[in-house]
Amino acid sequence: MSKRRKKTRGNPQQHTDRGNVPKQPAEKKARPAPQEQGSPRILVYALLGVALFMGLYLHAYAMPQLTYFADGLSMPGARITGYDAADILALQAAFEDDAAGQLNFLHKTAGIIFPVVFFLATWAALGLLARGVWRWAVVAAAAGFAAVDITGNFLVDAVLGHDPPEPTLVTLASVLTQISWVLLVLLSVTVVGVVVRDVVVTGRRDKPQG
Repeated sequence: MSKRRKKTRGNPQQHTDRGNVPKQPAEKKARPAPQEQGSPRILVYALLGVALFMGLYLHAYAMPQLTYFADGLSMPGARITGYDAADILALQAAFEDDAAGQLNFLHKTAGIIFPVVFFLATWAALGLLARGVWRWAVVAAAAGFAAVDITGNFLVDAVLGHDPPEPTLVTLASVLTQISWVLLVLLSVTVVGVVVRDVVVTGRRDKPQG
């Protein structure tokens, strides 16, 4: 007797294709969106931009403008090497009407806004872009700069209000002016270095591997 062949049940291709099922590509790990990565840096760059603008406005535009009302003599806050009582006397004699009042108004507006914004920009840059305990020392130095610069501006107004100026007060104002300039230069170099380093490191990290 002839044996009947048993029919295969189900789909014939189920047995042939079972071993050749293509593997699904592994899902890539979700990366944070560029907006999430860049949002803290946007804050830092915005504060740095405002600080730069206020610094240029104060020291490259407003202060030089006042020299036209003082026979070309520079303002005390712009004298990096300091000044003495003779310099203040010469400035008082050269000042035109209301020139001292304009300088006082500048000290109470841009003279306060700039050091405060510079402190905030330094705090943001060092706090978000740097690592290590040393960054808080830089932030403390920025706070010291803001305090010294604002105090020095008010002392300059007080010195110009005395006729003749008090030598002790002039010396103190001059020392504070020099300290504020030294701190401003050192802090600016530090902040620029931190920002440049962060840009380089971020660029290498985000660069696609070939």
